[in-house]
Amino acid sequence: MRLPKDNAMRAYRLAVQAIEALNGAIGRVTAVSLLGLIGLVVWEVFQRYVLQAPTTWSNELVGYVFAGYILLGGGYTLLHRDHVAMDIVYARLSPRSQAVLDILTAGFVIIYCVVLLRETAVMTYEAWETGQRANSDWSPPLFPVYLVLPVGAALILLQAVAKLVRDLHMAFTGQALLPEPKSMTAEEPAL
Repeated sequence: MRLPKDNAMRAYRLAVQAIEALNGAIGRVTAVSLLGLIGLVVWEVFQRYVLQAPTTWSNELVGYVFAGYILLGGGYTLLHRDHVAMDIVYARLSPRSQAVLDILTAGFVIIYCVVLLRETAVMTYEAWETGQRANSDWSPPLFPVYLVLPVGAALILLQAVAKLVRDLHMAFTGQALLPEPKSMTAEEPAL
């Protein structure tokens, strides 16, 4: 099979680098902003147990924010291949064989991300259109909460496509398209 010309290969590299830079930046911001979530939990514990005055909103807000963190960090986690995996056999394969196996499973990941993106986008749009609010004493509008869901799904989808491009290149050439992204380094927060 013939590989694309140099200009096309350069475009693939640039696209993969852009997606990985985006997920890297959002992942780092998300990691640092977890400090805000920790502060919120500490504040609620202080309010509840020291001042005997629990808030009506903080537990609900913590749940919403945490769900957002999970999805916003998904692309970063995929970028660094940090999802939970059973790699007893996989780790023993050559990089080229690993790429072939990843290509075979990429379709499932991409389909899942497309469905997640579509469904969360519909849910977000409906929350915006109807002014939907949470069914609680606090009753916050749900649109801002839901908006994080399709954004996170899109980031995971983009990263899955970037990984597929890397894997296709490795499978056909036996060489890496780009150097692997650096894992957590001194300049990145380690939370």
